[in-house]
Amino acid sequence: MNTSVVIIGAGLTGLLTAYRLQDLGFDVKVLEARERIGGRINTIESGKAKVEMGATWFNESHYHLLDVIEEFKVPYFEQFMTGISYFQTFSNVPPQEIAVPNDSPSYRFKNGTIDLLNSIAGKLKPNTIFLNEVVNEVNVLDNNNEIKTNSRTLYADIVITTLPPAALIDQIEFSPALPNDIVSLAEQTHTWMQDSIKVALTYKKPFWRDQGKSGTIFSNVGPLTEFYDQSNLEMESYALVGFASGSCARFTKEQRIEKIEAQLKMVFGEEALQYESYLETAWYNEEFTKSNRQERNLFSHQNGGHALYQAPLFENKLFISGAETSKYHSGYMEGAIFAAKSVVAKLKSLHLTQ
Repeated sequence: MNTSVVIIGAGLTGLLTAYRLQDLGFDVKVLEARERIGGRINTIESGKAKVEMGATWFNESHYHLLDVIEEFKVPYFEQFMTGISYFQTFSNVPPQEIAVPNDSPSYRFKNGTIDLLNSIAGKLKPNTIFLNEVVNEVNVLDNNNEIKTNSRTLYADIVITTLPPAALIDQIEFSPALPNDIVSLAEQTHTWMQDSIKVALTYKKPFWRDQGKSGTIFSNVGPLTEFYDQSNLEMESYALVGFASGSCARFTKEQRIEKIEAQLKMVFGEEALQYESYLETAWYNEEFTKSNRQERNLFSHQNGGHALYQAPLFENKLFISGAETSKYHSGYMEGAIFAAKSVVAKLKSLHLTQ
């Protein structure tokens, strides 16, 4: 089989799809606009600490993800939730101490979420993944597809895009144009995490554990809406990581830090201010995640897994895939893997019948 495939995006869907198709004998190339693989999976090292600026947690209901984790032998461990947690309902009410039940634990990757991506990428043939390749045009021709990037032109029998649909229609020009119903749907498909601000603070020691606290905060007020212990399994590095509310977008980074410090001091005391580093990723500023055409008033996962995304376009030359297209757990890592499984099954079926 000499069928050539270009996959746009080296996130979890793109890399797993590439690996599965490579195994079936397809000639595969993966084009990634960023200088790194991962997409919305982004593990950052700060000193000894590895903190997650993107996708982090999974649980036992994510069985497609668990199967892949087992296949690639990627170690993981249970999220630390032992001790007192806090919940803040209103700004004029002090945070309440709560106990979080541990009957359905979440898990994290021992060496960071990027370990899963690196494990898959390591199984691909040399010269499969191309970084810093911004796809500008996809032209569907009579016999194949012409893919134009910022640095080269490629030709492939099949193109699979794994970008969030809103980013896809915003950033790539298609000829012929994508059908109007696809464009309209993409504009109304929520991109998971696009509105998120991920925040991490690293520490010399896990002072919260010494206080008998889990490091967990849930807040209706903010600026931090969810916060968790993100110390490593070996207890060699210590961090608190979570989400700032979308309303924090109107503040400068310095203003956000000031408000976050005030909240942490209120919950944990002065020790919370003795952090070694502060890191944040505002995903609405991420060039290859956000879309200028994305509606701001969409609800989470709106139109995720829509039926229109399931059918190939242009006589089976273009497939729209990625986490947002998954019918199950749209937007999450589980959804990304289900999307890969789905598109590979379609291509396998298509080429067995030819």
